[in-house]
Amino acid sequence: MIRPIPIMPVHIGTASLWATVAAHFIVFGIFLLAVWILCKKAVKENEPTPHLPFCLSMAVGLILLLVFGVTITTVKGMILALLLLYASLSDLKTRRVSDCVSIMIFILSLVGFEAANLPSMLIGAMIVFIPQFALAIIRPSRACGGADLKISTALAFMLGAGKDVFALIVGMLLAVIVMAIYNKVNAKDQKEAFPLVPFLSIGAMLAYII
Repeated sequence: MIRPIPIMPVHIGTASLWATVAAHFIVFGIFLLAVWILCKKAVKENEPTPHLPFCLSMAVGLILLLVFGVTITTVKGMILALLLLYASLSDLKTRRVSDCVSIMIFILSLVGFEAANLPSMLIGAMIVFIPQFALAIIRPSRACGGADLKISTALAFMLGAGKDVFALIVGMLLAVIVMAIYNKVNAKDQKEAFPLVPFLSIGAMLAYII
């Protein structure tokens, strides 16, 4: 279970209230700057910043602050959101995602790590990894890509058993619905491969916050 870990003690008083408000603005400002930089890096020099990824990331940052406050849990969630934003933009642009993203998510999982959660984290990772790996061997044409498998396993390890399944189901359902509508509107083949990481990312962030 993800619990808020305070960065600093909260005291009642005007000074501490202003300090808390300032901390919220500073953390959110740094997060938005990082999001903007990632979005600008994903497009060519003369192209506009992609609005949807920026707006979705901004909403995630606000929700994290509202739910968890200025805590390690919020900062961890924001770093996860930035990693997933980078992975999603890369998947949309090149259909490839660096292995560094999965490694960073695994490392991030150890921030605020509690030994009691390790069995759930390992079980969660196996629940996601084993079926997808088996499908890749038995039916390679129907399996997810290598980046999808690595990122979903890393996310499952971070979220633990239960939340990993929720994230995967939400991501897959969202992908099926959105891509079915997109292909229908654009008269494209429904069997055509599509980037899955953006949808997995949405499911993972929902699971992290809930």
